[in-house]
Amino acid sequence: MARDEAYYEATKKIEVAWRTGKKKLDLSSMRLNKLPAAIKLLPQLQSLNLSNNRLTVLPDSLPHLKQIRLLDLSDNKLRKLPEWINEFNKLQVLNLQKNQLKALPEQLGELRQLRVFDLADNRLNVLPEWLIKLSELQKLSLRRNQLDKLPQWIGCFKNLRILFLGFNKLTTVPETIGKLNQLQRLDLFNNQINELPSSIAQLEQLEIIWLDNNPLNSELAISYAQGLDALKAYLCAKDAAPITLNEAKLILIGEGEVGKTCLLDALLDNPWQKHDTTHGIEIKPVQVTEQKSSKEIALNAWDFGGQRVYRPTHQLFFSAPAVYLVVWKPREGWKQNFVKEWIQLIKHREPEAKILVIATHGGPQQRQPDIDRQELRDLFGKDTVLDFLTVESKPDNDGKRRGIEDLKQAIAEVAVTLPEMGRTVPKSFQEVRQALKDIGKPFLPLEQVLTVCSDRNMDDEVARLFLTISHCLGHLIYYEHDPILRDMVVLKPDWLATAISFVLDDEETRRNHGLVRFSHLSALWNDPTRPEEMQYPEALHRIFLRLMERFDLSYRVAEPFAENETDPLSLIAQLVDDTRPEDALAQQWPGQAAAGDIQQKQICCIVDEKGQSADATGLFYQLIVRLHKYSLGRNDHRHSIHWQRGLLLDDSYNGRALLEHKGNDVHITVRAPYPERFLAMLTGEVRYLVESFWEGLRCNVMVPCVEPCGRNAPGTGLFNVEKLIASKRKKRPEYPCPVCNEWQDIDTLLRNAPAVSPIADAQLLTNALLERLFAEMRDQRHLLLEGINNLDADQKKLFSQVDACFNDLFQTFTDEAKEGPRLFSLVPVDPGFLDKPKWTSQKFRLILWCEHSRLPLFVFDEKKKQGIYELDFLREWVVSAAPFLKTLTTTLSLILPAAFSGVKLALDDPTYKAIDEQLRFGKDCFDATLKGGKDVGGWLGEDDSSDLPQESAMRAEGAVLRQLHVLLKEKDPGFGGLKKVLNKRREFLWVHPRFESEY
Repeated sequence: MARDEAYYEATKKIEVAWRTGKKKLDLSSMRLNKLPAAIKLLPQLQSLNLSNNRLTVLPDSLPHLKQIRLLDLSDNKLRKLPEWINEFNKLQVLNLQKNQLKALPEQLGELRQLRVFDLADNRLNVLPEWLIKLSELQKLSLRRNQLDKLPQWIGCFKNLRILFLGFNKLTTVPETIGKLNQLQRLDLFNNQINELPSSIAQLEQLEIIWLDNNPLNSELAISYAQGLDALKAYLCAKDAAPITLNEAKLILIGEGEVGKTCLLDALLDNPWQKHDTTHGIEIKPVQVTEQKSSKEIALNAWDFGGQRVYRPTHQLFFSAPAVYLVVWKPREGWKQNFVKEWIQLIKHREPEAKILVIATHGGPQQRQPDIDRQELRDLFGKDTVLDFLTVESKPDNDGKRRGIEDLKQAIAEVAVTLPEMGRTVPKSFQEVRQALKDIGKPFLPLEQVLTVCSDRNMDDEVARLFLTISHCLGHLIYYEHDPILRDMVVLKPDWLATAISFVLDDEETRRNHGLVRFSHLSALWNDPTRPEEMQYPEALHRIFLRLMERFDLSYRVAEPFAENETDPLSLIAQLVDDTRPEDALAQQWPGQAAAGDIQQKQICCIVDEKGQSADATGLFYQLIVRLHKYSLGRNDHRHSIHWQRGLLLDDSYNGRALLEHKGNDVHITVRAPYPERFLAMLTGEVRYLVESFWEGLRCNVMVPCVEPCGRNAPGTGLFNVEKLIASKRKKRPEYPCPVCNEWQDIDTLLRNAPAVSPIADAQLLTNALLERLFAEMRDQRHLLLEGINNLDADQKKLFSQVDACFNDLFQTFTDEAKEGPRLFSLVPVDPGFLDKPKWTSQKFRLILWCEHSRLPLFVFDEKKKQGIYELDFLREWVVSAAPFLKTLTTTLSLILPAAFSGVKLALDDPTYKAIDEQLRFGKDCFDATLKGGKDVGGWLGEDDSSDLPQESAMRAEGAVLRQLHVLLKEKDPGFGGLKKVLNKRREFLWVHPRFESEY
């Protein structure tokens, strides 16, 4: 719109408002750089929207609007506000988001009725003290400014419910934050915060706090990941008696027989002796003193066995804060010692790792340590490879070990710079850790560990949090959500690693390509020919097997005619056959897709921080384990098709997939009537695993060309999906093939990229889409109950689309799952609800659902009473929550047939119909509440989501869930017996106890 035309159109809108006496005026998105003077003719205005224009100043005509209560000036070019801003003395909502304000006039402090003040996306670097005059503020947004400090007086806002401070430069939070007694939401996302004040635990109304993308100290970060209750418990424990820790890991790695164990002996001043090959890991304490600060540092030294077969396992124990020693022996040379590869292994797992490269000598006649220092520093950076040292672990004739004292000092100098050195933790945590060390046993029953905690004044909640934190930091192993493992605490992780190494070294298991009976594992772990400390009692063997499953090293295979359930068969994924099973693969994956199936392909290109192709060591072994529920052998292992670099999967109506590890990349091909669902899930799994486990790597999703390129070879050219999306946003319809420069249609290419398509939840989950699926499912629902074998291609596509919708909705609530269940149905108790359109308060029946089976909790209960509650709700709450409730109810109704067909239950038809009718009634009720249906975009909540990444789940419907969690905890703190579990992505789910063991 031209400038004069925009001005004219705005004038016309003002004239209409003047003639009709309108109290609301919307002049947004008109590209105005000046307001018509006629605006002063509207003194009756209560709401004025001037957002998304080009205003640089506010005209003097605006003060005539004495009745204004809402003023939206967001997304303009304002650099300062006029002093007459105080003329708006009835103003309640002021939106100044996305301007260029560096300072605020003091007159703003006179707007005493202001309740919502949005200053996000400006250039403020300090908050003026007069802001405390705004005593009625309920929401204050200061996101995306340049604040590096929060004033103490922030605690004066007694009515504040929402405080958004994300995307600033804050390093601390004042203790006075605990005085905000009404605070419900606190956003500290993407700052530089390491610690939190204990006073946050006093905020009783707080529903959610966002701390992602902050350099939180490790204990605090783990507590936050467990949920708000755990975070508050940790802060309370630390407040009782904090203690400062100066400790870190010292990790020794390198090829076998380079002298790591002898070097550790030298660091400990132990006598010289020769050692056999290290199996797994050995851990010993080392003390060093940093000379400049005289700071004494406690190091746990981890000596890793160097055999190549151990590498995927050893990565599990790499963690910061740590000092890494890459040890090599000059006799063979640094390339033969794979120094570069070891540094890469560390760097990919821990990008911020600090590494010292150590050459060990056997005596004065040995070869000098020639190594290309410049190449290593050019490759990895001098901030990673800090120094190169040479040592003699064996004493000379005078009893001296050359270079050892220099190495100790180098280790101390690195350790003292680690970000977590000197952090504060609860004193009780350190006392319990020391007490467990003093007991000296490799494992203890949970009950005994809790007693040790209780003796140090820890209550049960804090004690379990201590165990969770210690597990995540690698101090011990404790799986609180695993029904088999949660009654035992492994106090020595090296003890477990050694047990695993015996399996990986076993010749018989290798000959069987990883298939091994439990009885054989038991014999390996209790081998009488080994030293006593390397023998493990029989009572632990099943626990070891379960731990290997938790570490993604193995899984129990299916045996349909197993004669002895006490001797199960497992697959050690790392030892599977290295050759492709050509005949079986050709039979199950023919050259062409079947009739009715569409084939789509994506390539997960794994690269380092420089964009160079990189190896995620052990990735495919983990994928074999993590995805085994989709294996063709999930009912009979003999039908499985997998090898070290390939895997064939099947997910019923969602399709069949071939995964291949080519070079460093993972190629994923899916065939199905609707391949998007399965392809998105598999690509997401690879991306998650790469980018969460190997933090120094990323996964670029590529799609192949879909038409034969200029070289007449379809699929030769690969397109980066992110670049395709960027071009599409710039209205470019085509993109050149990187192989032959032929132009390809971007939309066609992106159909192969469902996992990374730029589609917002509001588009994926529109009511229009759900209504269409609901209508199409009406006559198809019975088909799944009869079995999927009879489904045609169109029906499979429909059910797969429903699965995709459910997954999109479910993933929206990842954060809320920390505090309580996400799946529930809500219906009025009164069957005549639809005949009472003017109701003010109604009783609703809330029914909890199992998030694994996707069925109501009561279907697993003989008395049909489990997880059912009656709650009173005001009309105002139901109206605000109705868009979300309708979407949830519709989605549950859609997935119900698949849920019933997927869980083997003796359910009668009346039970199914009763649930179905209840969901349909709920949908009709929320439809009526919405008076024709408000689109889902209304509950996505721009206030909560516009500035944050999708995975943060900062959305309005989260408030609905949090409020329900509060109400349910009052009625039933146990949530109907649902169990809180962790899936492979470390996301919480709430499941019926019968499914707990599957996690």
